[in-house]
Amino acid sequence: MEPIRCCVACKARKDKKEFFRIVADNEKKAIIDKNQNINSRGIYICKDKKCIESLKKAINKNKVKIKIDINDCSLLEVLEELGEVIWEK
Repeated sequence: MEPIRCCVACKARKDKKEFFRIVADNEKKAIIDKNQNINSRGIYICKDKKCIESLKKAINKNKVKIKIDINDCSLLEVLEELGEVIWEK
């Protein structure tokens, strides 16, 4: 059984593999952890356009509470990239 994680946008609880995982590098820049194996604290977000858009709005309004120290600008860039991935499917 896969570990259960929670989406930072909608708070849905699902198997870890059903989410995108985003981690911060040493310079607090956001990185997509495609294989979900980078040894670092991360955040999970549903593979859903609504959740990605919701998180982007929350970041812009400065209303995001996450437990990792990450640069908001780089996080927005990563979310844009994830949004493009979803539209391609």
